[in-house]
Amino acid sequence: MNTPFGKLLEKSGFQKCFFIVVLSSALIGAVINIHAASLLVDHVWVSYLIGIAYAVLGVVSLLQNKIAEKYNNKKLEILIGFYSCFFIYNFMILVLGWVFLHLLPFSPHAQAIGVLLLDILSIAVVLMGYLHAKKISCVSYSVHLGVKNAPYRIAMLSDIHLGVFVDEKHIRRMVDKVKQLNPDLIVICGDIIDVNNHILEDNSSLERIGKLFCEMRAKDGVFAVAGNHDPNISNRAFQKFLSDAHITLLHNQVVRLPDFYLIGRTDPTHNERCPMEQLSKEISSDIPTVVLDHNPSGISEAAEYGADLVLSGHTHKGQFVPVTYFTKLANGKHFFYGYEQFGKTQAIISSGAGYFQLPVRIGTDNEVVKIELL
Repeated sequence: MNTPFGKLLEKSGFQKCFFIVVLSSALIGAVINIHAASLLVDHVWVSYLIGIAYAVLGVVSLLQNKIAEKYNNKKLEILIGFYSCFFIYNFMILVLGWVFLHLLPFSPHAQAIGVLLLDILSIAVVLMGYLHAKKISCVSYSVHLGVKNAPYRIAMLSDIHLGVFVDEKHIRRMVDKVKQLNPDLIVICGDIIDVNNHILEDNSSLERIGKLFCEMRAKDGVFAVAGNHDPNISNRAFQKFLSDAHITLLHNQVVRLPDFYLIGRTDPTHNERCPMEQLSKEISSDIPTVVLDHNPSGISEAAEYGADLVLSGHTHKGQFVPVTYFTKLANGKHFFYGYEQFGKTQAIISSGAGYFQLPVRIGTDNEVVKIELL
């Protein structure tokens, strides 16, 4: 992350910050709902029951990863993720609604009914986000690089996060989108598999998904780099999946294609990252250079050594509002999403074809990126 706020998040740990947000949201939501329930019903135990339910579900949400590791139950993980989303949106909607209800001359009973309606609205928002996360859009960019065989079409994917939330049906939709583009080259900019789940132990699912990936064909091949959520590149199950899916993983490697050099950089979290200075010694200036680098924080270094185009992912564009704003603040507006230019170096940052941690997309889209090199 490129900003002081981003470095603070890295130091504090994203997971800890997420836990604090969910816990705070659950506690505040519980207090507001307990108060509202006490105005609507005569039985005190109903209010306490609501408070206990919020507390229990809040704790369950905080233990999402540990529960997932222990029980390996997809439906349970989706349900827990839904709870976490509900708490976050319930908190925002309740606080804004609570202020609104108190500014206007509503009776306490009407205010309590308003809280109940706001709870229902929170559920509806999260449900819409869950359904929207099942869709995949296509965005297009034209990039002038002076390639010999223009227009040269690249299908770019990133942040698939194959696992609990992203299943075979989602991969089917993604593959169909890519096939429609009829690309000359397919690239995957990291986070193919979400290592924090049991997908690598499910050989039959990996085999079926690998066959789906094989349907994505391009004359110059399918190349990928490892992201921060991918397994260790030496993981045999990961290697077998990539081989079965006909995906070539570029581990700090340079490949000369007919129209340009393709450089694949391994994410720094794997502790095996090669400096651009070293990789740049393997190229010449007769054709352009395209760099695949999962984290956009590496764009500046690539620009320093004359890369013509850098393709990245990682940010998810924040995945859902209001995290979108914090993600932009953490990464910096030029390292967040979309097309950017750094001197002669052009860059495209994708929001990703999948999603992770929470099963929603709100205010952002899963996407396949079509890039036409001219």
